[in-house]
Amino acid sequence: TMADEAMNPVEGGEATAREYLDPPDYKKGAKPSNVWKYLKRFAPASKEGKNVECICEVTGEDGVTRPCGRLLTWQGSKMGTTNLLSHLKMHKKEYVECMSESSHSKMSNVNAMSLEDKNPVLDDGLGATDDDDMPHDGMNTPPVNGTHDGTRTHRGGRGGGGHDIKRASWRQRRDADELDEDIDEFVTMSQLQHQQPMFPAEAADDVQNPSRGWTTRRQGKVINDPVHGHMYFPGVIVDAIDTPQVQRLRELKQLGTSYYVFPGASHNRFEHSLGTAHFATNMFDALRTRASSDIRGALTGADRVAVQLAGLCHDLGHGPFSHVFDNEFLPRRVAGWHAGDEPPWNHEAMGADMFRWMVDDNGMDLDKGVIDRVCDLITSSNVESATPGTKFLWDIVANKRNSIDVDKFEYLLRDQHSTGVKGNVDVGRLMSFMKVIDDQICFKASEVYNVYDLFHTRANMHQKVYTHKKAKAIEYMIVDALVEADVAWDSEISKSIWDVNEFIRLDDTILKRIEWSKESKLQKGRDLVRKIRRRELYQYVNDFAVPEEDIIGFKPVKEVDITSCQGDNNIPGGLRPDDIIVQNVKIDYSMKSKNPVDSVKFFQDYGDTRSFHIDKSKVSLLLPNSFIERKVRVFSKSKDPMYVEAAAKAFGNYQRRMYKQELQLTPMRKRARSSQDER
Repeated sequence: TMADEAMNPVEGGEATAREYLDPPDYKKGAKPSNVWKYLKRFAPASKEGKNVECICEVTGEDGVTRPCGRLLTWQGSKMGTTNLLSHLKMHKKEYVECMSESSHSKMSNVNAMSLEDKNPVLDDGLGATDDDDMPHDGMNTPPVNGTHDGTRTHRGGRGGGGHDIKRASWRQRRDADELDEDIDEFVTMSQLQHQQPMFPAEAADDVQNPSRGWTTRRQGKVINDPVHGHMYFPGVIVDAIDTPQVQRLRELKQLGTSYYVFPGASHNRFEHSLGTAHFATNMFDALRTRASSDIRGALTGADRVAVQLAGLCHDLGHGPFSHVFDNEFLPRRVAGWHAGDEPPWNHEAMGADMFRWMVDDNGMDLDKGVIDRVCDLITSSNVESATPGTKFLWDIVANKRNSIDVDKFEYLLRDQHSTGVKGNVDVGRLMSFMKVIDDQICFKASEVYNVYDLFHTRANMHQKVYTHKKAKAIEYMIVDALVEADVAWDSEISKSIWDVNEFIRLDDTILKRIEWSKESKLQKGRDLVRKIRRRELYQYVNDFAVPEEDIIGFKPVKEVDITSCQGDNNIPGGLRPDDIIVQNVKIDYSMKSKNPVDSVKFFQDYGDTRSFHIDKSKVSLLLPNSFIERKVRVFSKSKDPMYVEAAAKAFGNYQRRMYKQELQLTPMRKRARSSQDER
């Protein structure tokens, strides 16, 4: 027998005698693939399903030459030998000989001798498999078995339109002058999503390679997700996942108080972060595959890991109840936090600080260059220092250019899935029809409608979910409870934003700490939390949409602006500013009043090297003319009909003073009759 028992006891430790088989024929009378010069089939298969053994000779540290002995899985001639070739890369001489003589070299248009000279291997920490063997699909599945002739037809499937689709080989053309050829082999996410996955074997000796910029002793991990299916993460990403800093995200609701309105929205920032890392990997791989040789040559394995880690760790800086913490709570408790000014703290910068601490605190072996790159990608900063050909990496996780990034892709898909609110955007198509031109991510011109749908879906989710009136009422009650606790605890909560060791202790469980505290100073905070439990919420009064001509230059309405218009009522001493809350709602297409699609570039054909803008007037007359809306809402802290009616009257008077008419959604009389019944 071969030496696999000695070299791979985990894979091949069974005592059953093996019978070695002749090389298979693909077609009657056809010559077997050249891989069978270096690999032997055997029967019966091992308990792991391995049925092929490598017989390439290798010299060990003891100077003794012996067969490699690694066991592989082969699923028959119909599935091809792609994964077998992936293993042969470990044996350079045999691989070069095999590729130079085999039809595989023609199929993939790869000059075996130039494979390493012209194109650096993008090793993701998995050993025998490089980036070119990774299918760039919606599932982030590692190498897939291909057919012998490099094509496969698939009927139907999402994005397939019910037609036979030709699947491109995993290896894309290496030379720039070949990019215009065989455009029909452009691989789409929807095609690859339906291919049978074959996860790569990870060689321990390859995982420990400090020249990459990182090392890890962990094996990769496959995680099954309800939104994306099977997601694969290499060992270095698993190292980061299994840290207290990332695991803390399990205690932060992705949608904050919207969970109190949409019971299905129980997902946390942890699973969103996994999905973002998954999408970031897919986008990097897809863009590199479709890029010119200059861009491929500029990218390294460290770039790929940095993008993956940025996707995973981009939300490490969020506080309790996510945006509630930095948008509502901190402005009330941090000195120097003034409306309209640049805030002294933000969750992106905190996320970068948390990431640096995570690396040190857990002894992760990452080079300083990788750490700095991850922080830059999280904060979308220092792009000017990027190597030419790599600036587009800043557009993947946190795109400040036009706001199209994998973070938005992921949270829209997951939030819609969890809330049941439907959207129109097809994220799979956007990721399928994009490429890099002039160091910027560009989209196929036919996807311009889909790009508009992306921003419309985001605005729709803000209208229906993120700014839901009941969720906002609960949000204001939680903020009031947090303020009470921060005062009682000598600013313990607000001071924690300046110290990562304190900040990590903050998550959504702080509400239970307040609820079950026995401190007398927290009585008001406890009462607020228990009112939330009993659904005794701040009462929504009404809202109105600010006229379009008044949006530019709009000044936020304050509580005193409303109470100054109250007129006569039965409240002793009248309605006070502390009795109501005014919410100034702003919903836009991600870039305030600007059309974000004006900042998106497109291409017409896959071989194009020029990009262009598409004017809205050339797309459709049904597209919006305004890309921002503002609403003003009023809540009463008391559900007493006397207070609700007084607030409604004051709100109506304010509108008549400012706009000569009532603009609110529902007339005051109907609101007054229905306010007691509304839940």
